[in-house]
Amino acid sequence: MSNPFRDKLLSLGVISRRTGSTVREGRRPDGVRIKATTDELGNTVTEHAVGDRQDVVVRPQTIRAVYSRSDRKLEITND
Repeated sequence: MSNPFRDKLLSLGVISRRTGSTVREGRRPDGVRIKATTDELGNTVTEHAVGDRQDVVVRPQTIRAVYSRSDRKLEITND
């Protein structure tokens, strides 16, 4: 069964059919190991091997949904 709200978000590129994240591993200049995980929306979590430290960079995406009661129509845009 198709979901029109999900289908509209897919057509705008707000959500993707692609799954998974990009993972990079390396070392900071001081030699501490790090692992940076970037998800589909561009949000990044960097884990540091010392001190249980995590840095998070969130990149929110703005979408706008307008429902017209008279037309019974949902309009979604990513301005």
